[in-house]
Amino acid sequence: MNLEILDTFQEEGATCRLCKTSLKEYISNLPDDFQEFDIQRSLVQNHFLDKIFSTLLKKQHIPLIVLVSKDLVNEDDVKQEAGVTSFKLSKNFKILDGLQRSHRLKEIWDAINFIEEDFKDDDKDMTVVQISRKISKTLRSKKIAPNIFRKVLKEYREDSDRIRNLFNGNNIWLEVWFSLKRDDQIKKMLVLNAGHKSVNIKHQIELLFLNQLDTLKGKIDEEGEKGEIFREKDKSSIQYSKERKKGQYHFSHLISAFVSLLEGRPVTTNAEYSAAHAFSDETEFNSYLSDVDADILNSFVKAITSLDKGSPSDKEVRWFGREVVLSGIFGAIGAVAKKKNTDSPKEEILSTITYFVNELPNFLKNLNVEGFEEWRNQQNLSSINIGNKNKSKVFEATRQFLEDKIDSKIDWTNIKEVEK
Repeated sequence: MNLEILDTFQEEGATCRLCKTSLKEYISNLPDDFQEFDIQRSLVQNHFLDKIFSTLLKKQHIPLIVLVSKDLVNEDDVKQEAGVTSFKLSKNFKILDGLQRSHRLKEIWDAINFIEEDFKDDDKDMTVVQISRKISKTLRSKKIAPNIFRKVLKEYREDSDRIRNLFNGNNIWLEVWFSLKRDDQIKKMLVLNAGHKSVNIKHQIELLFLNQLDTLKGKIDEEGEKGEIFREKDKSSIQYSKERKKGQYHFSHLISAFVSLLEGRPVTTNAEYSAAHAFSDETEFNSYLSDVDADILNSFVKAITSLDKGSPSDKEVRWFGREVVLSGIFGAIGAVAKKKNTDSPKEEILSTITYFVNELPNFLKNLNVEGFEEWRNQQNLSSINIGNKNKSKVFEATRQFLEDKIDSKIDWTNIKEVEK
């Protein structure tokens, strides 16, 4: 992709080039997998972005798009000709900000190319709606949205040259980063999206720990489970909790549970948590999963998988698929370990997890999920934060079990929640 350089900026070893190019140059050089950048969220519905075809027709400004290049910055590639400084960017780049815009622009581009190359508009008496219905199977096979096709065909019928040259006649600014570290890419992505439709909080939390996703998956597989870990962009945590089966985990729930274990309390991974931990140099944040002891991580995974292996029915399996449950359980394990207050906090965590796993049959026998649901359904949801109350209830029940204060079916109504 040929880019004109408008300005250059240096930041902590990274180089940013502010560039300009035609929309045709940008869209025609998008990588085939441009939607698959793992730190990006999935495509979302946005009626304002759906108006981008109108923006193109009016030759109005399209907001800047931010890219990160996997190639190193190479000043030798920069050329100057007729007062213009330019360089060629390979397709080895990812979209840091502007995925939604790029996707919709690509849909319009594909629709124009289809109309130009494959579509025969033989019957002018047919409306664009009738035509789109008639060729709906073809449109689906080519992944062209019918509403985009109708808009483009309507304008094409009125002025084909205008639509044919639509992408040539519009320019776009690109911010291209070179040598930008992965952690910094995540931080910038979250900041760039702060003023737009908000990035799902679960997705934000996942980004902070993304480097450990493969590690967790590997540890789960080592425990004899062919584990499947979902990310929020693949399946929402709400949908996952309703459908969960043995061996399935949600990445954001694993994070909440592990952080709760280390904190010794049920942790709420909300927007404030995400913002504080994304910019850890501004806080006294322990980087948790990015620098955690391997023995603790192994024991954590053993406990997680043991819950599944010991669950007597799908009812318990789904119950353990709730973030509030895992956060409460592992927060309690961490709290009991911390309470011992020895010189070996790591050994106390490991020994407490081991005790929990060994006593798991008794814990599951006394769990009484039906009683928990009965208690929960009696709560006035309009006057309390039910998520915090659930976590606190599970935390206290687990803590009492670990301290040998529960040896029969848990009476959830009489378990006193402790705000943590």
